[in-house]
Amino acid sequence: MAMDLMMENFESMIDNVIAGICFFEYENGALNPFYVNEGMFRMLGYSRAQGMKFINKVERSIIPDDLPIFQQGIEDVLKDDGAVDVEFRTVTGSGGLRWLYARANLYSREGSKYIIVAVVEDITDRKNVEEELYQQAERLHILSEAVGGKIIDYNARTDVMVIKASREHEISGEKMIKNYLQHFDESMIYEEDIAYYKSIFRGLLTSPKNETIEYRTKRFESDYTWYQVNLTSLLGPEGYVTRIVGRMINIHEKKLKELDLLLRAEKDALTGLYNKGATMQLIQNAIEDSKEDTLNALMIIDLDNFKEVNDLLGHAQGDQVLVDTATALNEIFKGGDIVGRIGGDEFVVFMKNLNAISNADILAGKVVRNVNFSFEYEDRQINVTCSVGVAIFPYHGNDYEELFNKADKAVYTAKANGKCGYRIYDAATTMVYHATRRNTEYNPEKGMEMNRGIEDLVMQVLFEDKNMESALKSAIELITAEYNFHRGYVCGNDTLPISRTVHFAAAGYETGKETEEQYELKRVVSEILFESFHKVSIIHDYDLTAAEMHDYFHSEGIKSMLYYPITTHGEFQGAVIFENHEDVQLEFKDSEMEEIRSLMRILEAHILQIGLMDRLQDFVTQIAIFDNLDSYVYVVNPDTYELCFINKKVLMSTPEVKIGNICYKALQNRDTPCDNCIIKNLNKEDPHSRCTAELFNFSLRCWNRCSASWLECKEENGLVLLNSIDISEYFIG
Repeated sequence: MAMDLMMENFESMIDNVIAGICFFEYENGALNPFYVNEGMFRMLGYSRAQGMKFINKVERSIIPDDLPIFQQGIEDVLKDDGAVDVEFRTVTGSGGLRWLYARANLYSREGSKYIIVAVVEDITDRKNVEEELYQQAERLHILSEAVGGKIIDYNARTDVMVIKASREHEISGEKMIKNYLQHFDESMIYEEDIAYYKSIFRGLLTSPKNETIEYRTKRFESDYTWYQVNLTSLLGPEGYVTRIVGRMINIHEKKLKELDLLLRAEKDALTGLYNKGATMQLIQNAIEDSKEDTLNALMIIDLDNFKEVNDLLGHAQGDQVLVDTATALNEIFKGGDIVGRIGGDEFVVFMKNLNAISNADILAGKVVRNVNFSFEYEDRQINVTCSVGVAIFPYHGNDYEELFNKADKAVYTAKANGKCGYRIYDAATTMVYHATRRNTEYNPEKGMEMNRGIEDLVMQVLFEDKNMESALKSAIELITAEYNFHRGYVCGNDTLPISRTVHFAAAGYETGKETEEQYELKRVVSEILFESFHKVSIIHDYDLTAAEMHDYFHSEGIKSMLYYPITTHGEFQGAVIFENHEDVQLEFKDSEMEEIRSLMRILEAHILQIGLMDRLQDFVTQIAIFDNLDSYVYVVNPDTYELCFINKKVLMSTPEVKIGNICYKALQNRDTPCDNCIIKNLNKEDPHSRCTAELFNFSLRCWNRCSASWLECKEENGLVLLNSIDISEYFIG
């Protein structure tokens, strides 16, 4: 009895140990566990039942390369010469690869039966640090063996820079600079290169990476020398950058030849940018100098409606637009990038050493926003915008011509989809670019697992882009790519608060600039379809009975269509439409149709909210904040009780509630306004008026604490903000 109690206490004790403890029986080459503590299962991420299956077949779970080490460890234990230490890799219950350290002893022996006890620890973090330090040591060794040039070694902990000659350099010795960044000596670097140099250096301190830069450093009193510097930032065992090492190579003669080339009429006389010949040559040189792991991008910028300015306002005004465009591009791109004008209204930029494709995505968006000019001519306005196409090196090409051709195709797609926008080559991967905009580790060659749902991606695009129409166009493109449609667009009557440029066409299905008559025909067709299809529907050309509809489908080459009408108060406002132009049956599973219905409803809410945003430009930032709150947010017109805005949480929680619904009908299931309406308790003469009530929300099926306050305090058409929190648990309690 006492022995049983002692064993129970012993088992209880070792079950609470963090490390894994295992007892094995070894006989005739077979290793069988007969006791394993809970710490072992916690470490591997298994339940006890799953974990025992793992332990029973432990040799099958070890990485093949490490199996000989594991087997040798067992043989050493059986010799009974003391504790044996073994390190090996295995796979956890979640599929992760972990390093395990086992210390094993021979506990007892009876004939051919051996009892082995092992203590196991997870040493993955330690092994990762060791591996990183080993790689860094290798890099330092390679750097120290470099022939020619000078070696840079910066210690981030002490802020000390050491510059020394390599063994083959003519000048020996080293120079130590204390407080290098704290008291940075700007006089040693050419004035135009200072900001560029400092930005690169500080970027290296944020994370381990490689950078190659070119800058001028002082040699004598007023003499500067061009250097190319290859820099690498290294992680210390603490997990942050502790050193920056690099190699300085004198490229002065090469650079002078390049500059001489430019001085010999290689600049565009009007804008001061590189001309076509210089641009092509410099980009090709940069490509040839790029390493295999370097990420560059070629961008083509083509002005929209530039001919109108020249024809109507004169060439002097047209020249000024070109100069202003060049100024905007010089402000956006860094000193190491190549910016050139290669045609009348066509510009090229080559972006060097990008950290991620998302950088090109962000910069292209910035170009579209900044290259945007408006002019008054008689009774109308001329808008000069730009269409941008981007190709990525090395994934879309390895020379100037190939990259240019693909970027040019991307420009064509941007123009065919309404102008004033940008496209990265290959529309099918644009969805990945949007989804990985913040993911600096994304590698398009390896791809990525799209484990996020299309609803999540669309919501991210809609609620992160401050330009609501631009966000809508991106969402249309995402859905078009996801379901392999050929065209997607939104059209409607004059009350629908969007422009007719909100559409996207896959490669090969572009329609060019749409005329007034074509858009009106599309709008009329969508309204006629509403008579037969009042909800999201799949329409095939052979299903149409009306001759005019059949003729329209035939003339446009439409084989099938996904149709979703936009309504307010039951009246048709417009439609979201996706077309298919091939003879294939357009069918979706029930789960896909449910997903599509949800997407259409999200688009509808966004479209109807664009009108509200036109009234409340200053409210956009607040809307973004509301969408990150874990509460239900509504904006209501207190005179009509109409819902003008609902946040993301409402959209995802209550499919039946829509913008345009009447507040008391949608939320309280009533035919008349509530007797104790919280909105009516607000004082219209006090913009800071606020009140709170606890009520049951029929759409959410829960008790809410609802706060009401003025968003716009006006005598007519004011706006009330309702912020509701679920209090069911506390209310019922």
